[in-house]
Amino acid sequence: MYFKGLLFRYINFACYEIILPNGKEIVIDPCHAMKHPANPKINMSGYEVNFECSDYKGADYVLISHTHGDHTLDLGYLVENYHPKVVVGAMSAQALAEAYNIPLSELYPMFPNEKLEFEDFTVEVFRGKHTFPRGLNNTIGYKKAHPMDAEKTDADIEAGYMGSIEYCNYLITTKENLRIYIMGGQPNSYYFYNDFSVCREKAPNIVFKQSSSKYTPEEFAETLDTFGGQLVLPVHPDGLLRSPIGCTKDEWFEKVNTHLEEIGSTTRVLDPVPLKWYKVGFALEETEN
Repeated sequence: MYFKGLLFRYINFACYEIILPNGKEIVIDPCHAMKHPANPKINMSGYEVNFECSDYKGADYVLISHTHGDHTLDLGYLVENYHPKVVVGAMSAQALAEAYNIPLSELYPMFPNEKLEFEDFTVEVFRGKHTFPRGLNNTIGYKKAHPMDAEKTDADIEAGYMGSIEYCNYLITTKENLRIYIMGGQPNSYYFYNDFSVCREKAPNIVFKQSSSKYTPEEFAETLDTFGGQLVLPVHPDGLLRSPIGCTKDEWFEKVNTHLEEIGSTTRVLDPVPLKWYKVGFALEETEN
């Protein structure tokens, strides 16, 4: 006997599409493609571009972790076609609304440790931290003057640098009490003390966690075990394609799961096939012991 759960699929970068048991849809960090300048048939992650904005099933809600373009580029389409409730950090909300023409009635700015009770789920927000290298290229002055921004509006530029300042991690609790924690940012545990405490207190079943070549598979596995979720879904797994990791991405995740098993952890990580739908629920079956 299978008890109805939720559906999800990975699209690109940090973008996931989730269908709740009641059919309502959540899109996380919508950006299906940033096409590679040397080959428009693939995106910047190295995946074939087999998805267009019209391929989204819908969007009743959109959660924005931070306002960089690789987390927001599809937002204008979703707002125009589905009129979702858009949840974003409070400091970035105005720039995002101006950049993507979001009706203010559909915008839900949140500060850390705030909680919103929607009709279909509850969402809580916690402070995160973006991954970025040190140096002048991460100052606001540099970002404002960057030549790539010459054609952008002031709101686009502000949303871009606010994305480096404000990062939101979200805890979703569904009506069925399925708890989903979505986090990103730096791989260094220094930035994750909030996440450790949130996971200890909230005990999420599903954890979205940024994968990174800055971890060995064993280090990543031990970090995931600390969070305690049953299922981990990677955020920005494309980073493993662009950095030397000494093996293929598939082998890297296989090593993660092998080490999780070796240390006695019940956590497992899925490396999702882009655009493939997965079903999460729980089942009851007879057994001998």
